[in-house]
Amino acid sequence: MKLESNLVLRPDFLYLAPLLNVVLLLLIFFLLNSNFVIRSGIRVDLPVSASSLKPMERAHQITLTAGDPPQVFLGEREVGIQDLKPALEAGRDESRHVIIHADRAASVGLMQEVQNAALAAGCEVAVATAIAP
Repeated sequence: MKLESNLVLRPDFLYLAPLLNVVLLLLIFFLLNSNFVIRSGIRVDLPVSASSLKPMERAHQITLTAGDPPQVFLGEREVGIQDLKPALEAGRDESRHVIIHADRAASVGLMQEVQNAALAAGCEVAVATAIAP
């Protein structure tokens, strides 16, 4: 008795399709993953530093711009220095961490006022910097 197979032989390149799908999905995931880092929507020129800190989850983002007059943003909303402490105290249940994105040309005095307001609200402060080349 001769046994015959009813299976149709497929070309080998069709077996590569699922593998290519997985590889492309992983590639897209890792390329887009860097965009999930929380950043402020306001573009500033950060100072350069060789050191770095670990990422902070759900941290409040404060952005200082260098201009005339300089602006202070809490998240995407512009706030005054006098309104910064109450706004941070209201959001302290969400997070106690604050990251300050200060423009390189921003006033050191303004940055110190923002740091003092965040510390007075009971928050931990970190200053964002760009990575040295």
